[in-house]
Amino acid sequence: MVILGVMLLVAWVIRAHVPFLRALFIPASVIAGFLVLLLGPQVLGEVTGTDGLFPESVVEIWRVIPGLMINVVFGAIMIGKTLPKPAQLWRAAAPHALFGAFLSFGQFALGGLAVLLILGPFFDVPAKAGALLEMSFAGGHGTIAGMGQVFDDQGVGELVDVGLGLATISMVTGVVVGSALVRWAVRNPRITVKRNEPLQPEERYDVDDVHVVPADRKPAADNGIHPTTVAFALIGTAILLSVGILWAARAVVSALGSDILDKMPLFPVAVIGGFIVQWLVGRTGQAHRVDKRAVEGISSVALDILLVCAIGTMSLATIGSNVPAMIVFTVVGVGWSVVCLLTVGRRFHRDDWFEHSIADFGQSQGNVATGFVLADMVDPQRRTATADAYGYKQLPYEPFLGGGLLTALAVPIIVEIGLPWFTVVSVLATVAFGFWGMLRRQP
Repeated sequence: MVILGVMLLVAWVIRAHVPFLRALFIPASVIAGFLVLLLGPQVLGEVTGTDGLFPESVVEIWRVIPGLMINVVFGAIMIGKTLPKPAQLWRAAAPHALFGAFLSFGQFALGGLAVLLILGPFFDVPAKAGALLEMSFAGGHGTIAGMGQVFDDQGVGELVDVGLGLATISMVTGVVVGSALVRWAVRNPRITVKRNEPLQPEERYDVDDVHVVPADRKPAADNGIHPTTVAFALIGTAILLSVGILWAARAVVSALGSDILDKMPLFPVAVIGGFIVQWLVGRTGQAHRVDKRAVEGISSVALDILLVCAIGTMSLATIGSNVPAMIVFTVVGVGWSVVCLLTVGRRFHRDDWFEHSIADFGQSQGNVATGFVLADMVDPQRRTATADAYGYKQLPYEPFLGGGLLTALAVPIIVEIGLPWFTVVSVLATVAFGFWGMLRRQP
């Protein structure tokens, strides 16, 4: 942990002095991960004939950490939030959530087709890789790291390293390609974006007055316990509840004759545990004691540690031997998101379609933050409802896709029904969400 702290500090300094890293919005944790990779046994160690700067015993511990830290990240998602009424939330978030689901199921479908038609027959890529495109592009490093044990149990642990490589590529392509699309839209006279229109006096917007806010911005003092310790305790309780929920679900499914949940990781269920904890806190009148900043601080530390360890321990040899798979998945993943943005984005988002669609494009290419970055590029003064509506999207979308329950179940489902049927179901789901999103009557 001490070495990780030092690496994060060094990466922070490097980022501050290297402009192109800031221009690509590469976080310090990703830089630190590559520093660990370069200075560890795989690069520096190979050159010097040693373990590099980090003993193998330390690296072995780092390999375990991502699978643990992802539970902290997901357990904290719902804690400290006061949610609006479901109907209000859905009105604001529906176009983004449906477009996000359309993009994610399309990634499952295209990933399955790529493995069935190209990667499997010609490069011996295993069928479980059919879920890799959505996991790495929409899910990101955290999701891939959290799925490590599942891939190991299925005998395809090498796919974790391929997925981490793809997640890194998608983070860069999301910003680079997204920025190019923003510049193109701003200069294209056929596309109307708010930043090109004169600012009207007292211009404002709202989204049904729906707000997802901290339970309290200034938590009341509590004798004998610090707010950060309260946050830590609540996250721990959320994870413990999630363990119980997962065990109970496994017992029920096992009694019905299936073992599909035996292969499901804990982290998506941690969102449910966090929701229950926050609900209980609200019902007991203790919401004012929850400091959202403390919750976010613990979650941020866990996520940064996860990223450093996941990237720093990925196998370069595995990535090198799977270059064709990475090229095919990258071309398919980027192409799918770009085509969807340009062809059907305006059908999902009727008002200010490009501003809203580019946010969903960013998430499908990297993570939630990428979507916010691109939305701010095209709407720097936030004259549209994009930032709020995209933020609300995460509540109905994240628990299921982009690292949620359905993402986590993808590999077990492939094992259970086979990749061909998984691909067919994904195609049908893509079509269904496409029709729902494009034909949905919007207020």
